[in-house]
Amino acid sequence: MGLGKEFMSILKDTVKLTDSVERLNTANAKLQEKVESIDGRVIRLETRLDTYVEIANRNRLDSD
Repeated sequence: MGLGKEFMSILKDTVKLTDSVERLNTANAKLQEKVESIDGRVIRLETRLDTYVEIANRNRLDSD
């Protein structure tokens, strides 16, 4: 294989790799958004649970 053909092959592989990295970055950004959304939902659920537990504890103490 000549030097020119080898250079073109390397250049094509580089372009393919760049495209793959760009697609992975896009996918990573979408996943990050989903994780942040889920994190927010979990925090809200934990807050509600803590509130319900506190209310249950107060009601239990009041009924004793």
